[in-house]
Amino acid sequence: MVNGIIEFCKRHKTLLTIIAVLSIAIFFRFWQIKALPGGLFPDEAANGLDVNSILKGDRSPFFERGNGREGLFFYLLAASVEFFGRGPWQHHIVSASIGVLEVLATFFLTRRLFNLPTAALAGFFMATSAWHIVLSRTAFRAIMIPLFTTLVFYFIIKFIQGKDNRQKIYSAIFAGAFFALGFYTYIAYRMMIFIVFALAAAFIYAKLKGYKVSEIFAPYKKYIAVAAISALIVISPLAYYFKTHPGSFVGRSGQVSIFSPALNKGDIVGTFLEVAKKTAFSFFTEGDLNWRHNVSGEPFLPALVSPFFLIGLLYAFWRSLRYVFNRTDFGDGKYLILTTWFFAMMVPEITTAEGIPHGLRLIGVIPAVFVFPAIALGKIMSYSWKMFKENFIAKKLLILALGIYSVLIFINSYNLYFNHYANSPESYYSYRSDLTIVSDYLNRRNNKEKTYLSLDKFSEQTALYLTTETNNPYRLVTPEKSYEVKLKSGDQIIFTQSTLFDIVKFRQYHLGAKLVYEEKNKFGQTIMKVFEE
Repeated sequence: MVNGIIEFCKRHKTLLTIIAVLSIAIFFRFWQIKALPGGLFPDEAANGLDVNSILKGDRSPFFERGNGREGLFFYLLAASVEFFGRGPWQHHIVSASIGVLEVLATFFLTRRLFNLPTAALAGFFMATSAWHIVLSRTAFRAIMIPLFTTLVFYFIIKFIQGKDNRQKIYSAIFAGAFFALGFYTYIAYRMMIFIVFALAAAFIYAKLKGYKVSEIFAPYKKYIAVAAISALIVISPLAYYFKTHPGSFVGRSGQVSIFSPALNKGDIVGTFLEVAKKTAFSFFTEGDLNWRHNVSGEPFLPALVSPFFLIGLLYAFWRSLRYVFNRTDFGDGKYLILTTWFFAMMVPEITTAEGIPHGLRLIGVIPAVFVFPAIALGKIMSYSWKMFKENFIAKKLLILALGIYSVLIFINSYNLYFNHYANSPESYYSYRSDLTIVSDYLNRRNNKEKTYLSLDKFSEQTALYLTTETNNPYRLVTPEKSYEVKLKSGDQIIFTQSTLFDIVKFRQYHLGAKLVYEEKNKFGQTIMKVFEE
């Protein structure tokens, strides 16, 4: 019986490894998804307002709301809303699904670049990453960047490793299509243009020894043409949109740039160095404080992973230099892909000076970040296994140590998200969970002429979206002017968690108004008060 199980595991080790990694990824991204995170942040709700447009027939590849946003993610949200209705979890399951696919794509890419143990480690590190878990459970379109960058590199590597013309053609088609499709995700993805050209230049330089440029390109002309045609077909709707709306191409990047005088205060170099320093340390000491991007303040990598990340990064960087300067084979070239990917995707972070470290702007580095520690630990394990080749007890202890190490990482991630994160009032407020409760109340009351909502315009996006089906049954009043509202008999005014302070002045001017409803969250905090004349 035992021997049969062992034999089965040996025969199906790749499949069983995929199932294990996938199960962990699904667990961390979908467990309690209806309760965590607790609400729909206004930026997430703004996506929903564009979903409303899509469901009414708008088929634009780009939406102008909020400084302009690429539309692919909104179409995925629209499908979820169409099936499940409007609400926080209906959005969060979309980003969670993409997060799971990213873990899977990273596994398959690492498997092609290295081997099964390294792929398993990379997938496991990413699946249990609290940083990636938070981002996967937040419905921002940036979550798609790791997926499309990974798919592009996967098909490039598959093309390089392809044995026949048919496989190379299909790999070129998919590489071109996914490369173009990535431009429909988030502005930071545009760094892929630089990455692809930089890698192509490095490849040409490495091959120049004894060859002319034309001779290097000759075997690839057909495949480059196929990839280019595929990319042009996919990118054409977005390209046409930017051609007819040139002002939309830049977006918000100029507002948060280190070159903005309002942010650099006249010291561009000093600002850049400070940003670079904070970014570098964010992987080891203090990460993003924003609960929507990270478990607030936690380093992007746990202490059990970060040393291996550093070792793997330095090793990959050395192998990359060897490939470029010594013109070695693709065994070193694959490390150049990872290091170029990592450092190039840090540019959207280190060229901005707002909210640093910023887990969302760094999202493009995520797949490479988890491959590096997998490389380091994989090589350590491989070396140790060979060293203890004849020592049965030592090999068993090595397996036990790896098992304990994995369990500790799993427990740490579980505690960070499902205990610390889930029981932090700040995490609930960061998603404006109160606005979901308020919206439910508005939908139940459904009396626009006799209902006022004290809320700022930005935060109103959540109420505006979640009350779509009842035709937004409220009249908005700015918080600082809520005391000016002329209430008649039966009229109600609703104060949210962010506008409770304005009740003080409101009560001074409405002595006859009575508190008719009050809502508290699980932490005992008042998140909503309703007064009626």
